[in-house]
Amino acid sequence: MAKNKTIATVLGLIIPGIGQAYLGLYKRFIVLIIVDIILSSLISVVGDIATYILLLLMLYSAYDASKCTDAINNNQPIPKLLGIDLQ
Repeated sequence: MAKNKTIATVLGLIIPGIGQAYLGLYKRFIVLIIVDIILSSLISVVGDIATYILLLLMLYSAYDASKCTDAINNNQPIPKLLGIDLQ
């Protein structure tokens, strides 16, 4: 069944990893949500740097969800997550 690219992308933008969970890519979801939790907890300690990195993570998560949706819908291999194969 084809996945909706818009839904996956928006979910990935709202909370990193949720778009990947929607696609059934649970290892990706776990990695991204753990990084999100760590960065969120560091915001109070490090401040702006962690906030900017968290924003970049949100953008990357949305981009990754979009690319993974294309791969799933076209029966192609899922791209690596930051160079790591999580299949």
